[in-house]
Parts: sequence; C-alpha cells; structure tokens
Amino acid sequence: MTETKEKTTATHRRGSANKARARKSEEVAQNSEKRTSAKSGEKRTSSKRSESRSSSRSGGRRSGGSNSSRNTRGGSRSGSRRSNPRSVSRTPGTSPNQDAVLIAPPKYRKGSMRIVPLGGLGEIGRNMNVVEYNGHLLLVDCGVLFPDEAQPGVDLILPDFSYIKDRLDDVEALVLTHGHEDHIGGVPYLLNLRPDIPLIGSKLTLAFVKAKCEEHHQNPRCVEVNGRDKLKVGPFNLEFVAVTHSIPDALAVCISTPAGTVIDTGDFKLDQLPIDHRITDLVEFGKLGEKGVDLVMVDSTNAEVSGFVRPESTIGPELERAFSEATRKIIVASFSSHVHRVQQVVDAAHKVGRKVVFVGRSMVRNMSIAADLGYLHIPEGTVVDLKQAKDIQDNKLVYMCTGSQGEPMAALGRIADGTHRDITINEFDTVVMASSLIPGNENEVYGMINKLVQKGARVVNRDNAKIHVSGHSNEGELTYFYNILKPKCVMPIHGENRHLVANGLVAVKTGVDPKNVVLAEDGDVVDLYHGQAAVVGSVPCAYVYVDGDTVGELTDEELEKRKILGTEGFVSIFAVVDTDAKNVISGPKVYMNAIPDDESDLDKVRRQIVGQLEDAMMQGTHDTHKLQQIMRRTIGGWVSRQLHRKPMIVPVIADVAHDVIDGTPSGR
Repeated sequence: MTETKEKTTATHRRGSANKARARKSEEVAQNSEKRTSAKSGEKRTSSKRSESRSSSRSGGRRSGGSNSSRNTRGGSRSGSRRSNPRSVSRTPGTSPNQDAVLIAPPKYRKGSMRIVPLGGLGEIGRNMNVVEYNGHLLLVDCGVLFPDEAQPGVDLILPDFSYIKDRLDDVEALVLTHGHEDHIGGVPYLLNLRPDIPLIGSKLTLAFVKAKCEEHHQNPRCVEVNGRDKLKVGPFNLEFVAVTHSIPDALAVCISTPAGTVIDTGDFKLDQLPIDHRITDLVEFGKLGEKGVDLVMVDSTNAEVSGFVRPESTIGPELERAFSEATRKIIVASFSSHVHRVQQVVDAAHKVGRKVVFVGRSMVRNMSIAADLGYLHIPEGTVVDLKQAKDIQDNKLVYMCTGSQGEPMAALGRIADGTHRDITINEFDTVVMASSLIPGNENEVYGMINKLVQKGARVVNRDNAKIHVSGHSNEGELTYFYNILKPKCVMPIHGENRHLVANGLVAVKTGVDPKNVVLAEDGDVVDLYHGQAAVVGSVPCAYVYVDGDTVGELTDEELEKRKILGTEGFVSIFAVVDTDAKNVISGPKVYMNAIPDDESDLDKVRRQIVGQLEDAMMQGTHDTHKLQQIMRRTIGGWVSRQLHRKPMIVPVIADVAHDVIDGTPSGR
C-alpha cells in the first residue's frame, strides 16, 4: 500500500488526536464530576473514536476466537486510526480484546518512545509490554493467561510474540516485576525464540524463573536487582522501586530515555504493615515525581474498590481462629507463589500444634526456593512431607495446596472430585480458601466448594471470614499514589475493561488532564512524543494457545470444534455407492455420540438419504465430496429438527466404481 509521507501523517495525527482528546476530555471530566464508577458494559464512546470503530465492545474476559465485541473505552486515542490508509483486517487468531479492524501504526518517529502492550489489557493475565526507543526494545514482564471453560484442552495462553519475532536481536533485556505466573509464565516460550535475552529482576523473582526454565532445559542469563538500584541497558536508563504485593520482592521499573520517563508499576499496593516489613517505597516515587514522569502504567485490578486494602498481617488472627475451631484435618488452598500467605499458614499451624504438608509440585518447588533464600521462615519440625503425613493423626495436620481458582487438575480440585491418591475429604474436615477470586472463575470455584460441602467439609472463604486481602491497590491507594507521583500521562494496565476505565477516572480526580489518560487495549501502539502519549494504531495481538506440546498451532476454528463436541455431540455417517450403477450399495450407517437417538426415526432419515444420493447420481453427480455434502445437509437438518442440536458431522462416502480397483486405491 502507498505510505503517507511521515511529516503529513504526523501533523494529521496530532490534529486528529487533539480533536478526539477534546471531546473525550469533556466526557471523562463529566464522569469524574458525577463520581460515576465505571461498570462493566457501561459505554463511554468518544465522537472521533466512534467514527473510526463501528463495532461496540462488551467488557470482561473472553475465550480466544470469540466474535464478541466490547464497549469502547474512550480516553486518549489518535484520530489517525480513521484516516490512516494502511488498514489491517483482523486475523482469525486475533485476541478478542482487539477491534475487528486494526489500523497499522505510522512509521516509528525517531526520538519518541513507543509502548505496545501484548497482553494484560482487558484481561487478568499474560501481562507483557514492549518499550521501543530508536530501534532498541525493552520488554517488561512475560506472563500467561489461564484458560476458561470456553477453551477446552488449552493449557496456557501466551502473549503474541509476532510483533517482536523478527526483531529479537533488537531486544536489550526482559524486566520482570515479580514472580507470579501472569508475569513470568511465558518466559520459557520467549527464550525458545532467543535463549540469551537477559532477564532482570529481584532475587526471588529470578529464582522462580530459573526453576521454571530448568523444566524447559534452559539456562537463562539473569541480572539481579533491588529497590533503588540503577542500571543502563542499551539506551534505557532503568531505576527500580520496591513495591508491596502478594509476593515478596516485587518491583516497579522506571524507564528513562531522551524521549521521556515511563514507569511500569507492575502489581502493587500500599500495605503499611506487610509481613516482610518491606513497604512500597513512596519516598522514591516522590523523588521520581519531582524529576517529572511523562507516563505511568498503573495496576488497575482493584480500581473499582473504594478505600484501602487491609494489611496482610490481619490474616494471621483469622487463620488462627479457623485452625483452632477445626476438629479434623485442615486443607488450605492458595496460589503456589503467595509466600506471605503461606508464611501465615505455617505460623498459625505452629501455634495450634499442627504439622504443615505442602501439596502440589509448584507449591513444593516454590516454598522450597523461598525457604532456601530466606523469604519463608519455617519453625523446626513444623513441615513434613506427604509420606510422613500418613503416620500423623488428621487433627494434627494442615495441608497447604494449590487449586484455589477451581482448577480441576490442581490439588484441591482433585481432592474435591475424590481423585487425589493421597488426600480424601471426610466429614468435619476444614477447607480454607485463602486467596482472591479471579474474575471469570466464579463458576468453577463455587462448583468446587459445593462438592466439598456435599462431602461434609466446612469451607472457610472470603464469603464467611476475613481470610483474604488483595495484593492490588484499591481506589484510595491509587489516589494517594497519583497525588505523590503527579504524572503527566497515565495508562492503566493489568485489568479488565471496567478496571482500566475506573483507574483512569481515579487519575482524573487527582488532577491528571483527561486527554492525558490513555485507555489502550492489547496490541495498541502508544507513542510518547514531547510529553504527550496517544494511541496511534494497532498491531495484531492473538491469543497463542499452548496445547500439550504444541504452541500456537491450535486455531480458534479448532477450539470452536472442541466446544461443539463438548456441547452438541458428534455424528458420523458412512455409505458405499457405485456411481457407475448409480445406486447405494451399503448404508448409510449413522453413529451418534453424546446424542440420544431413536432407531425407528433413524430408519426414516436413512431412506431419505439413500433416495437423495441415488437421485444425485442419476443426474450425473460422480463427485464423492458433493455426495458427502448431501448426506451432511440431510442428517444435519434432521438432527436440528428432531433433537434441536447442532452437532459436528463427519460424512464419508466410498465409491466402488472409482475409489477401489482390484482391492487397491485408484489414486483418485
């Protein structure tokens, strides 16, 4: 396609963006004045953006390949999406968190900073951001998204590396903000493309990553940093800031170039009484704010929740109370990397005289690493392994396991299903769900709780006890943070659409100009130039599925077939014909899987198919593919009318006149 001259494009982009921002500014300001919270599905459509995007979009987590759209979020988005002639049609594998039609970004403008989120915007997971300056790339985080029920058979969902795949030699390093799976889980798959990318992170984060990479037979290059450390990587000047999260050693990163200063907070909260006494370094954030921050990318997960998050230390007394009331064994479920929560479980168990058993490969591995590095303190004799637990009475045991999100193959899921080989649920056992409920997992979690209750267990969770606090900042903490940092531009990250919008409104309330709130989505290209940030286009950003040993080979079409198999059933139909004699020799035989059938009704449709096949052959049809389609339409219509189902149908026709000669294939 013909490319518009760079100067003309830049001038038009600035003019279009200013008009769009002016309109959006009025709208966001009005919303802020009315103190209207951003609800899922609430529409905030700017005039300019509605011209460039005719499809509406609805918020929330979606399966790959879904044609569902989501509400326009508004914010600072360049009008060049409408005017730029280089339109890119959405590919079948494009993330559902993107528009149906993408507008390719203009050529990179030398001296600017370009930020491209490859995941984590519009979803909880697969967090990854690409920062570019003068041909050099810096990556921040590389996480995974866990599949939901609409993605059967999928193990993990990765960021789409296609944007950087041809530029891997330009990557200076990968900065990892902390050790949760949604920030580090994709690292081994990235290193498969280029094994020597330096990994920068804290001691615990790198230890978790190394253990993960060892499973993939990789030996990554690691650079360990702490809060307030400074590091130059290519043209990027990095400064790290300690933040509190639900895992130790979390860091924010400040990225400075001649084009400006950008901060990625990672996941954080302002817990003033953390278990490890390592608070978010607001002093350092204040210093950075005084120097000037052009753009801050901020964790949005709890932006809708008013007030402040309770301190992690308040969980200990609740656990002690639950443990002291338990009469038989206790099973606690949490994330395998939640070291602070596990520490409090160990402390509570020790106080009531119980032994702790770590259950699940990731739980055992991570807690072993945390203990070896001094992040987990275990009183002598408190932890025993699963084999030793068999010789200890139930009322003296606490099992610490994974599966708090209802994952069927995790330890708690198998315990609830009765398929765990070592642990069974008995009446009067206590199960403690000591973690957050990730949006989208509600059905799985409450389904598992119902199974546990049915078996006689007492389930303690966030609904009946103050057994969990979040690792993400509430609205009050975000307000405090913005007031300290005083950024010029804000780009909410890490959250569903409603979270991103709510975060943007918090920023506006603290004095950030509404036109400087950039509400982007996965694959958007955000340019920071002369202190102004705006979306200038988008690149394809697909859901990349890990399915067994395959990566990226599973398509949305194949996923749709799996869903049909799981919900509508499967029909195979086979017939043998002689197209020369123009008759049906055998069949059709109909096999129905997961569909109730009545033989008398099947006889009718078989006779109908025979008649249609013979009529087609009499009219000169010799193509077996066309005959198969006749069978497909007939049996499909019958199943739809009679059974109100739309199953997957596989028709097969063998033609003795042409397919087989003397017992061997004819090659036709």
